[in-house]
Amino acid sequence: MAELEILKHAKKSYTILKSSGKDWGHKLKEIIIEILIIVFAVSISIWFHNWSEKRHEDKEEKEFFIGFRKDLGNDIENMTASKTYYEHTLAGIQFFLKNGDSREINRDSLNKYLDIFFGSTDLDPHISRYEGLKSSGKFRIIENKELLNNIISLHESLIQRIQELNLKYYQDNEKLETLIIQNARLLPNGKIANASMITKRSDFKILLTLKQGLVEYNIIPAAELGLTKCKEIQTQIDDELK
Repeated sequence: MAELEILKHAKKSYTILKSSGKDWGHKLKEIIIEILIIVFAVSISIWFHNWSEKRHEDKEEKEFFIGFRKDLGNDIENMTASKTYYEHTLAGIQFFLKNGDSREINRDSLNKYLDIFFGSTDLDPHISRYEGLKSSGKFRIIENKELLNNIISLHESLIQRIQELNLKYYQDNEKLETLIIQNARLLPNGKIANASMITKRSDFKILLTLKQGLVEYNIIPAAELGLTKCKEIQTQIDDELK
């Protein structure tokens, strides 16, 4: 509609310019009026377009925030479970390093912590919504740039670090698992008959000490930081949705 109005007034200006019987002063006055009308129509058209686009982007932003907050909730659950797993692992490592030289390891404690050598965990983050926004080039719809930077930092840095640490743990644990499998003697009931002998080995202690450092000083702190950042972003999103 605005384009038609602009075209109509542009034609009218041309007609005035070509018309005869009017002095140039009168023509100029009418042409200026038509130009002002065109400028006004263009301004209104641009404003309406921007307003409509802004409304659409605000709606997209709100929908993203609602869904992304839910994704963060799922990530918090996963990080909490992962942190709990690694805290159990650290307790087991400390038990074996402390009691490894004992003549006979307490059977109940051995059974309690034996799983630390044959298990692992992963974050499995909910990234599809974030990646969709990223690939579409629509980061601009998030007006709060501090919040946007926190979201990007979480996914491009912290979550990737947590996943890398989980992979490093899995790779290191494979070495311990291989050592145990190669040296263990199993009883008919499936339990390890020579557990005390294995825990006295120097290579076992070295691998376990390295594993302790990875878990205590890298993995657990990264999980705690991840939980903190996820909750901070949730709070920021709640403020935006008010």
